[in-house]
Amino acid sequence: MKDVRQFLPPRQSLIYAHTRRMLDATACNYTTFAMQVAEKYLAMTAPDVRQVKLRTGEGADLIRAMENNAQILRRYMDGTLKALPADLEDAWVLSLPEPYRADCERDLAARRSMLAVAMPAPEGLQVASVASLMGNYANLVRALAPAIEDGRFGPEDLPHRRDIDAAGRDVIAAVIGIGHELDRGIYGEKPGA
Repeated sequence: MKDVRQFLPPRQSLIYAHTRRMLDATACNYTTFAMQVAEKYLAMTAPDVRQVKLRTGEGADLIRAMENNAQILRRYMDGTLKALPADLEDAWVLSLPEPYRADCERDLAARRSMLAVAMPAPEGLQVASVASLMGNYANLVRALAPAIEDGRFGPEDLPHRRDIDAAGRDVIAAVIGIGHELDRGIYGEKPGA
C-alpha cells in the first residue's frame, strides 16, 4: 500500500485567504489594512527584533508610510516575499476585524487539531462570556437548521458542514472560556496563570 501524505497549507496561506475575504467583503483596502497592521506591529514588537520595515508618520511622511506598508503587504500576499515572519503574523491576524479574525484564529488552531479559546475576560465581565456562549449557541442552531429541516443528516447537507463545524467549535470554545472564568472566580486564578 502506498503511503499517501496530505500536507497542510502554509499558515500564511490561511492568513492571506482570510485577508482577501475581508478586503473583498468590506470597505477596507490594502492601504488602510496595512496601516492597521503597521500600527499593531510597531506597538507590539520591540524595535531591536523587528524584521519588517513597516512605518508610520505624519503629513507627507504618513503618505509615504501608507504606500510603503501597502506595498510590503501586497508583496507577502502575491508571493514575492515568501515567508511571513512570526512577529508580523501576530500583528496581521490581530489587525483583522471580526468575524475574519475569529475565523482565521479558528483555522490556524485547527491545523494542529486545537481550538482557539479566548482568555478569560477582565474582572466583572463574566456575564459577557455567558452572553457570548448564548450567542454562539444561537449561531450553531441557525447553522444546523437547514441541515436538519428534513429530520436527518445526509450527503445533501455537505454545503452546511463548514458553517456547522465553525459554529460548534465556537460553542465549545465559549464553554471552555467560561470554565476558565469559573476557576478564576472560585480559586482566584489570574488569566494566564
